[in-house]
Amino acid sequence: METSSTSGEASLPGVDPAHPAFRSGLKTLSWLLYDFANAWFSMVVLTAYYILYFKQVIVGGQKGYSDFLWGVTISSAMAVSVLLAPILGATADAKGRKKSFMAAFASLSIFSLFALYFTGPGQKAWAMFLVSAGYVGYTLAMTFYNSFLPEIAPAGAIEKLSGFAWGLGYIAGLAALVCMIFLVPNVAGGKAILLLAGAAYALFALPSFFFLKDSPRQGAKGKRAITEGFARLGATFREIRRLKNIFLFLIAYFFVADAIATVIVFFSSYTVDTLRFTVTQNVILLMLIQLSAAAGAIASGVVAKRIGLLKTIVITIVIWILALLGIVIFQSIYDFYALSVCAGSVLGGTQATARAYMAIEAPEGKKAEFFGFMTFSTKAAAIFGPLLYGTISDWTNNPRISVLSLEALFILGLFFMVVVLRREARSRA
Repeated sequence: METSSTSGEASLPGVDPAHPAFRSGLKTLSWLLYDFANAWFSMVVLTAYYILYFKQVIVGGQKGYSDFLWGVTISSAMAVSVLLAPILGATADAKGRKKSFMAAFASLSIFSLFALYFTGPGQKAWAMFLVSAGYVGYTLAMTFYNSFLPEIAPAGAIEKLSGFAWGLGYIAGLAALVCMIFLVPNVAGGKAILLLAGAAYALFALPSFFFLKDSPRQGAKGKRAITEGFARLGATFREIRRLKNIFLFLIAYFFVADAIATVIVFFSSYTVDTLRFTVTQNVILLMLIQLSAAAGAIASGVVAKRIGLLKTIVITIVIWILALLGIVIFQSIYDFYALSVCAGSVLGGTQATARAYMAIEAPEGKKAEFFGFMTFSTKAAAIFGPLLYGTISDWTNNPRISVLSLEALFILGLFFMVVVLRREARSRA
């Protein structure tokens, strides 16, 4: 092994760690690995395991009431994220500290995973607090993570890189589900998966903490940075209003992302409580969805490159509407499997193409602020979606009726997205 005489760092023959291309490759790889890392939180806590532990062990049954409490938990996290994301995005741009903010909130999410392991029967308030805090960390870290995309993507490759990252995230979710098969014999006895998820999140997020860099800026220190953040926040509000396409796009995605978020956080509740799936059956179905979502996310980048980002998003929303309608109408378990996989195929694609659109359309120098506003737009609606679903489930004890509320959200999102598509078509003409 050779050692550099100038830096003391080990190097491989023919590889120069100081070469810009090598460092750029490390940044891209570490950015991609973060998508693999944070997927462990969303899969284990929000989708596949902890919601069931919360309902069956901590609350102890009471299906409709536990849905309501879970909706309150998720909605509370979204409310905090909505309040903080634009301000912190503006402050991060003002100080040039995007990576530091990302690392801090990711660490909060990782800590919550380990802390949830120690929750037990009757600890409703403590469990709700930890889930909400972890989800806030997860959401805000993603805001700063997303804003790195236009910096690391090669020219003309934003769509493909965004799609590939989403696909990698779904592969991580698949890995978490495979581990659940071995570590979760039943809901009450499966808490070890929380420790594994926390370790995986920390391990795969670590490279991004080292290789993604801050760009500290002079003249924005302490309270002054916060003041600058508020000032830039107001300016960004005014700029977004002038950029009509982005403004309408954020309205459309407001509804779409809310519906998707609600599907994610209540999916296992629906399958286990309504369709009587066992934990193993639910894990197998989620594995199929993860595979289809990974393929769909990667494919969306290729499709978007050919037909355009907005057309791709419109197609995915139409598929969502048809799939959910089928889930409400059809009763067969085989129909549910087929329709769930169909929805999974556009799960990653919808989110990946929306992220790529914002990365391309947001003005230079304000990417973090605009991604903060994108978080504001998507999470503001998500304050109401999970709470609406949980409230309807509590009142009616019929989650199928709750699903119909998600159809309304998707239809509203489709309407505004078509308006944006037509405006852009007229502009090109």
